[in-house]
Amino acid sequence: RSNQPDKAVEVFQLMQQQGIRPNEVTYTSMINAFARSNQPDKAMEMFQLMQQRKARPGIITFNTLMSAFLGVGQRDRALAVWASMRAAGLKPNPSTFRLLKQLGVAA
Repeated sequence: RSNQPDKAVEVFQLMQQQGIRPNEVTYTSMINAFARSNQPDKAMEMFQLMQQRKARPGIITFNTLMSAFLGVGQRDRALAVWASMRAAGLKPNPSTFRLLKQLGVAA
């Protein structure tokens, strides 16, 4: 699952072909699949698609995307996600605080 983003993409596309509209959980699962396979750019593409399709990312979505960038050492991009999360008015949860600690940022 998490190490098979190609399979996840296949299922994601099949769902849509069947008329199933992706929701926050679906998009976050896709972002997580890309994060776990060290493909943060694809994770960001999925995040942007989510926003284009008017699905609202929640705290778990933002945390997953931050983690994707941290996992490959892209600290600046993880910080940009944190800034976006704050701009969206979302409050950090314990997972966010752990990620921020890794970034050396105080919430």
